[in-house]
Amino acid sequence: MEIFSIFGPMELKDIPGRLKASNRTQADLARHLDLDPSSLTKTIKGLRNVQAAEVVKIEEFFGEKLTVVAAETRLIGSRRAATGRRVPVFGYLAKDTLDQISLGEDHVLEWREPPPYWSGAGELMYVRIIGDVMEPRYFDGELVPIRYGVPPAKGEDCLVEYKDGGATVRRYGGRASTMVLLGQYHPPTEQKIDATKVKALHAVWRPALI
Repeated sequence: MEIFSIFGPMELKDIPGRLKASNRTQADLARHLDLDPSSLTKTIKGLRNVQAAEVVKIEEFFGEKLTVVAAETRLIGSRRAATGRRVPVFGYLAKDTLDQISLGEDHVLEWREPPPYWSGAGELMYVRIIGDVMEPRYFDGELVPIRYGVPPAKGEDCLVEYKDGGATVRRYGGRASTMVLLGQYHPPTEQKIDATKVKALHAVWRPALI
């Protein structure tokens, strides 16, 4: 039996009402989709196109069909969206830095196939490592897949996106007051970065995140 059949066909705009009726939250749905809450909010408001894999998971979550128009299921038209099954690669050196990667709109190096076992859900991008500070985990020139918008857990590797447009891959060590704790391997070093300089943290993709 469909839980919400009394409401009629479900559309994206109906999701908040469906959540309230079932005593669940938008955060619950975001976790089910493996999607950050802000991206889910944009999807519901029509500011981000829902992906086919996400439609399936939304239907599983609510136990009913989701009605979407063709335009809503197109991949989002941003620099970080995969085109079909292609994923953007960022690897240009950010200005005035030694190892930061530029995430500028016009700084896509190339487009690659996604990693094996990626479900297609969420937003994915690659970064090409610059420098040797993350060796032996990641080597200079290595491609690392990033789940854009998905925050890392403490102890996980992540892409640190700075407000000035640069980004680096580091190990996330949590927060201490107004500082973000980051680690590197070569040499082993723990860094404290002023949180006001950090725009966002994005988890490194691994098969467990599909």
